[in-house]
Amino acid sequence: MKKTNLPANFLFYLKSGKLNISYGNNPCILFKAEQNIREIDIIDLPIKLPKKFGILKQFREAKDLAKKLKEEKTTLDIKHDGELIIRLGEKAKPKFSKLVTLSKNIEIVDFKRFRQLEKEL
Repeated sequence: MKKTNLPANFLFYLKSGKLNISYGNNPCILFKAEQNIREIDIIDLPIKLPKKFGILKQFREAKDLAKKLKEEKTTLDIKHDGELIIRLGEKAKPKFSKLVTLSKNIEIVDFKRFRQLEKEL
């Protein structure tokens, strides 16, 4: 696997375009930027991510990113196989998910698919 120095805040610098990440001939992650909307679509990950932190810890860390996205009037949509699961930033409208994420800038759109994605990762 090749290392990269791509900063985590690259979301703010890309204004338009697409980036497809594949493993072999299989698409893994699709990234799309268009105006103030960024989309990350997780198709398939050929590796398992380490589960160092619980989901609440991960949301606490995502709160800072979501707040910064809101300040920049940008939205990040996280999808799984084309279906919207989580929205962060400007267009996030949390209701019940605010109790889980402890953030007004993170919306879990589909709890069932979210739990499914969490298990797959």
